[in-house]
Amino acid sequence: MSNESFDGQILAEKLSKLNNSQQSIESLSRWCISHRKKARQIVETWEKYFNSSQREQRVSFLYLANDILQNSRRKGSEFVNEFWKVLPGALKHVYENGEEHGKKVVARLVDIWEERKVFGSRGQGLKDEMLGKNPPPPLANNGKSSNPIKIVKRDAHSVRIKLAVGGLPEKILTSFQSIFDEHINEEATLSKSHAAVSQMGKIREDMENASNLGNQHSSVWVDEIQDQEKVLRQCVGQLETAEASRVMLVSQLKEALQDQESKLEFIRAQLQVRILFVSLSENSKRCFRLRKSIGCYEGSLT
Repeated sequence: MSNESFDGQILAEKLSKLNNSQQSIESLSRWCISHRKKARQIVETWEKYFNSSQREQRVSFLYLANDILQNSRRKGSEFVNEFWKVLPGALKHVYENGEEHGKKVVARLVDIWEERKVFGSRGQGLKDEMLGKNPPPPLANNGKSSNPIKIVKRDAHSVRIKLAVGGLPEKILTSFQSIFDEHINEEATLSKSHAAVSQMGKIREDMENASNLGNQHSSVWVDEIQDQEKVLRQCVGQLETAEASRVMLVSQLKEALQDQESKLEFIRAQLQVRILFVSLSENSKRCFRLRKSIGCYEGSLT
């Protein structure tokens, strides 16, 4: 529990400053979880600010809800119960009224929550509840966990694999591919924004020099500054989208790392048990040989 007492005004200020950066989302998520006994008030405030936020900011609120849900479940179900009341409407709104990126985020989050049973038995019809559509039923696997990576073909020079749709490897690869596809656009955006910043600096310098010389061309400079500001705003929007994609990828990689670390600990524990049994077996064989040799020696004395 946080040493800082809960204050609704502090929460409101934090939500008003929320952005797509990983630091912003994770720090506010930790703060909310530390006050999970106030889950109802936190989620009600979340919904209020979600509804009043700009369309492009609402994805940040969804990422925040996801981070809170994922990291608070082990400590209690307070947030699960409260977010279940408001998320269906929020997700449906972004899916139906948002841009393509927002729709992809909603679809991905719903898949994650359904796969991990974040909402327990209520998650059976999660896509129907939140997206209002009927997705094809998942393939039955007779209750057995299926391997998300299957080798389709292997030869001396290459290996072809098939990734299970919805599995973590497929999601990571999809996120990587999305970032790779947008890499050229990101470079162009960074170059364009750098040029705009340089141009604005040059304009300010020209304005100062002209002012010292008594020349006045303020209207021209204002128009130029507005043009460069417009370019920068477009670049900011594109870079925020790129950042959001990387936030999702980092989250998936962290999940994969935690999963592998957990399995590593299990394998290490099992390995130690096997090593112990090998050692016991060797000791038993040595005792048996020693007893046998002693028996033979005593027999030779009689």
